[in-house]
Amino acid sequence: MSSSATAPVSPQAAGKKQAKKKKKTGSADDFYPSRAETQTDFIVVYDADGHILYANPALVRTLGYTADGMAGVPLLAYIAKEFQGTMAANMEACRKTNDPPFYETMLVAANGFRRPVIVKGRPVRYNGEPAGLFFLIDITERKALEGLLRERADQLLQFSNALQVANKKQRLLSSITRHDINNQLTGLKIYLGLIEQEQTDPALAVYCQKATAAADQIAGMIQFTREYEQIGISAPVWHDCRSIVDGMAGGDFGRIAVHNDLPHGMEVFADPLIVKVFYNLLDNAVRYGNKITAVQFYAREEDDGTAVIICEDNGDGIPENEKERIFDMGFGKNTGLGLALSKEILDITGITIKETGTPGAGARFEMTVPPENCRFVE
Repeated sequence: MSSSATAPVSPQAAGKKQAKKKKKTGSADDFYPSRAETQTDFIVVYDADGHILYANPALVRTLGYTADGMAGVPLLAYIAKEFQGTMAANMEACRKTNDPPFYETMLVAANGFRRPVIVKGRPVRYNGEPAGLFFLIDITERKALEGLLRERADQLLQFSNALQVANKKQRLLSSITRHDINNQLTGLKIYLGLIEQEQTDPALAVYCQKATAAADQIAGMIQFTREYEQIGISAPVWHDCRSIVDGMAGGDFGRIAVHNDLPHGMEVFADPLIVKVFYNLLDNAVRYGNKITAVQFYAREEDDGTAVIICEDNGDGIPENEKERIFDMGFGKNTGLGLALSKEILDITGITIKETGTPGAGARFEMTVPPENCRFVE
């Protein structure tokens, strides 16, 4: 035997050589048209020159052509012009790699209708020759829905902008009106004071005092409209409850002691006006507690993770038949708006408030905070 004779190649070596070749060029399985005939997604096979070798019935029917009419035609002929450059590059890549990326392109039907599709391709062999195969997933409905959503989003944005402008104008008008009314109330109270000083009829003095009290109440209502107008304007944020009470405890409450037993690091997610809620509770206790000597703030945690913040005093308490009504607009002493305002502020982030004290032994207000709106920060 000649020394130049070729040594036989083992099956293992041949397999490794073939695997190495496939890894380099991308695996190419044989394509059988029968498997694509009943597919609802679009399938097209093209040759090395980009001409169509096969188009399944779903694609042919959707584009409005015939299978024979599409065979041999460049695939790019059915692609919108602005997508042809990208499509050509991906057609070349598809025949060389087994895992090309997904991308979008635009089919153009015989009647000119444009149909967006997602393309996924891979190399195949068609009648024994290298070819490329594309799966084309119709996303026309998805695109239409996206367009509708964008249109609705634009409409909502326009509505939101218009609403902001309207609210800004309304707040400006309200501010001017409040300013004018307060000026008139100031003048009214001055004149009432002068009348009370100069008259000698005791009955008239009483009337002047009542008129002055009414003017003060009107001023309180005007102040309420300013505060109520601020609810919901700013986004809710996290508040350190103990710090809020600490900030109030330094105020002048005479003989009344304020005990802050809220845990360190306890925060609630609420409207920025929650500071006003704590102040209202403390102010109400001082104003109407009569025999009150102390107010205590503390908290407890329920089994379900709900936090309950409590403001309790040792004053006169709230009668049983008024425990729910005190949160109604206009009910109660003075303007009767403070607790109603507090309830609205808390409600923005799902915090509820109720009065659970014992009449004659003191008032106890419980604010219940959902688990997701309470946290402890070290």
